[in-house]
Amino acid sequence: MMSLQARESFQPVIGHHHPLRSYAANSPRAKARLIVLALLADGRLDEREMGALDRRGVFGDLGITREDFVQVLYDFCGDVAGQLPVGSGAYKLTPKTLAGLFGEVVDREARERLLQHMVAVISSDGHLSDAEESLFRSAIDHWKPQAGEMI
Repeated sequence: MMSLQARESFQPVIGHHHPLRSYAANSPRAKARLIVLALLADGRLDEREMGALDRRGVFGDLGITREDFVQVLYDFCGDVAGQLPVGSGAYKLTPKTLAGLFGEVVDREARERLLQHMVAVISSDGHLSDAEESLFRSAIDHWKPQAGEMI
C-alpha cells in the first residue's frame, strides 16, 4: 500500500513558486498546509484550535488522517525554519510565498470549505489576531474570481 505522501509525490505540481516544499494541486497536504497557516497565524498552537478541527471533521474533509496532518504541520515548521526570514520573533511569509501556497488549491469548492475551516480555527480561541485577520483577507484576495472567470 502506498502512503499518502508517496502518492502525492507522483502528481504534477503546476507553477506554484515559493521557497517551501511543493504539493500537488488540490492535494490533501496542500489543503492541510493552509489550515496549518491558520493554526499558527497568531504565533502559537492552541489546543482549542486542534479541537475545532476534530469537532468539524476537517481531517476527513481534507482527505487526510490526523497523523498525516500533524506531519504536514511538522514539515511546515521545518520548512519555514530553514527557508524564511525571521522578523520580530516570527517567520515572515512574503506575498509571493502566500500566493504560491494559496495557488496550490484551485478547486473552487475546496477553497470555500477551506475558508470555512480557517474561520472555525481562527475563531476557536475567542480572539482574532491581526495576523489571523490578515491571513483570512489574503485567502479571499487570492481566491476571488478574476475578470471573465465564472463564479
